[in-house]
Amino acid sequence: MAEVALNVRGSQQLTVDATAGGVALTMPTGFTPRHALIAVTNADIRWSASSTAPTATVGIPVLAGAYIDWTDPLTDFRGLLLTAKFIRTGGTSAILEIQYMD
Repeated sequence: MAEVALNVRGSQQLTVDATAGGVALTMPTGFTPRHALIAVTNADIRWSASSTAPTATVGIPVLAGAYIDWTDPLTDFRGLLLTAKFIRTGGTSAILEIQYMD
């Protein structure tokens, strides 16, 4: 299998608070990324990319210190990146450190 290079094309620091319906990613200008590596720092979150918005008790849980890795070079994650929403699960807002790739 041939190697596929992932080029970092942008980054973002996103505060995930208790906003009803969740907080969305902000895509870099000039291109729509196909991949993302997301570090969850300082507080636990939940995320959802379905029609059901995340809440403090609904959605896929991710603990502080973990990563969300949407970087399979053979898969295009554009739809997921455009629909994913995030919310904190406790009283402290989380910070997501995101690297966008093509």
